Amino acid sequence: PESALRANTLVATSAQVEAELRELGAEPRPDPLVPEALVLEAPFDAHGSEPFAQGRLIPQSRASMLVARVLDPQPGERVLDLCAAPGAKTTHLAALMEGRGHLVAVERHPGRCEQLARNLERMGAPWVEVRCADVRESVPGGAFDRVLLDAPCSDLGTLQSRPDARWRKDPAQVDELAALQRELLEAAAGALAPGGTLVFSTCTISPKENELVVRAFLESHPELAADDLGAEHPDLRHRSDARFLQLLPHRDATDGFFIARLHRPNG
Repeated sequence: PESALRANTLVATSAQVEAELRELGAEPRPDPLVPEALVLEAPFDAHGSEPFAQGRLIPQSRASMLVARVLDPQPGERVLDLCAAPGAKTTHLAALMEGRGHLVAVERHPGRCEQLARNLERMGAPWVEVRCADVRESVPGGAFDRVLLDAPCSDLGTLQSRPDARWRKDPAQVDELAALQRELLEAAAGALAPGGTLVFSTCTISPKENELVVRAFLESHPELAADDLGAEHPDLRHRSDARFLQLLPHRDATDGFFIARLHRPNG
């Protein structure tokens, strides 16, 4: 599995974290895919380190980091993060917003909500509003400029770090997860303001949970359109639909992630 960290630019620059890690013997190297990414070339106990305790870094794959970059939240905007725990992407959104704006992070499970709140506190983002709720039943009020739905999935893109998962998955679970994703997409779209942006992502390589879900959703929602992410990241474009991205572990040396970006035109 990839050994990568994200520098938390709310409290330190990437160059500062890189220098700190170099002094600790982690042998970090920047990566062109994401400016905050540091790929480690030597073993390093990130969770037991002082920079982690101080909120200066968080372990996160480059594929996972790319999700927040594709959403591209801006300072001062209203941003909604659904299925947010444990908070790696939430804290990345907060950093890209430079601590300014209104960021709401929603998580269904109480224990994971507590974990999310702890991570936000550690990483200098206590201003983020955490809501413990099922978004299918209770969508935060108001319209949001940007919405992130990093949906529950089969995790088939992360088997290199979770090898036991291959014996705990079956086709029936994929069908159930795809149905859940469609429900969550409906809730996410309902919270999107005119002119707003919605990113749907998963850490799987399963078509049923990825491009098939998004295509069906777009067919039933003509008021939304997909951006051409393949034009922005040609090396990562999906082989069957260039509008989407599909990162692959064997090719990209990171987690297998699917990313689609939709927008609601003004008017």
